[in-house]
Amino acid sequence: MLPALLMERLLRLFDLLAGAGGSASSIVRLLLYLVPHYLGLAFPAALFLAVYVVVARLSQDHELDGLQAAGFSLTRLSRPFLAVGLGCGLLALGLYGYVQPLSRYAYRAAFHALTNAGWNATLVPGEFLQIGHRLTVRADRRDPADGTLHGIFLQQRDEDGREVLTTAVTGRLLLSDDETELLLELDEGQQITLLPDGQASTLRFAGSDLSRPFTRRLPIFRLRGTDEREMTIAELWAGRQSPDPPRDRTRLDGELHGRLVRSASMLVLPLLAMPLGLAAKRSRRSVGILLGAVILMLYQQALQLIESLGDIGRIDPRLGLWAALLLLTGFAIAVFRHSDRHPEEGAFDGVIAWLDRAAATIAGWLPWHRGPAV
Repeated sequence: MLPALLMERLLRLFDLLAGAGGSASSIVRLLLYLVPHYLGLAFPAALFLAVYVVVARLSQDHELDGLQAAGFSLTRLSRPFLAVGLGCGLLALGLYGYVQPLSRYAYRAAFHALTNAGWNATLVPGEFLQIGHRLTVRADRRDPADGTLHGIFLQQRDEDGREVLTTAVTGRLLLSDDETELLLELDEGQQITLLPDGQASTLRFAGSDLSRPFTRRLPIFRLRGTDEREMTIAELWAGRQSPDPPRDRTRLDGELHGRLVRSASMLVLPLLAMPLGLAAKRSRRSVGILLGAVILMLYQQALQLIESLGDIGRIDPRLGLWAALLLLTGFAIAVFRHSDRHPEEGAFDGVIAWLDRAAATIAGWLPWHRGPAV
């Protein structure tokens, strides 16, 4: 799942940055910053699927039947899975609480720098290159030996409405060592300055000692913490306790408790995956995986809806988020106890059997599942 999500974002980044001149290494760096975000999405599904596959395999091989016949209850057999869920919950707390906020800010800062100054000081002869919002550069040709540009045209637009047009016979265009300044050196050129009131002035220069380097500094990205999603758990807690919080307390509460609830959910997922794994013995395994995916998706969407309603002040996100976790926990415990007391009839047997019949019916309608025409 994680490689598929990263590949989808990679294609989107190539599409967005196609005109920015960003290098492949810059795009790879952006993808690395996105790994914690997508890992947070794939982590619960990976835990659920791992427990489900293990239990389904033990159930299909009748090993669970043998253990239960020997006096091992399903509750006792669930202890290792619950221990794994507890460990995953602690890892998720570190991931959601600290790694994701820092990587999210790093991604936004790198994306800002790449889209505002992703140019690598190269020009395609005969084409106009837009650098930023106020600079356009064109060169007729480029000497491949030393990189000297010939037939240069430069257009600069200032915030006060002034426009500067510069032409030169030759020149050199490069970035500074720290890639924060664009240096333009021109020889044998002419510069025309057009003022907003219509006045114009002309400057001619013949030698490199009269050429003026054009400097473009990169805009500084904002400091971290203006968005609650970029704050760690400790910063969220300190911010909501502050008399002058950096964000609305409701938004801070929603973000803080949302991360805590998602981390605590990892402990509940094994209780839900084990009954589904037991039901897989009497049906196809893919149907149980589909049902589990639907449950996880609905739970995730419910958490996002509660956080959104809390952001606009409709509900208290703390109560809504923890209520959703309690509902999931109660549902998981109920189906787990039913499977423990009635191993011959799982809690999901009816639903999975219905899904299995529905899938078989739909597959029969498909042309490639029908027999050859007579």
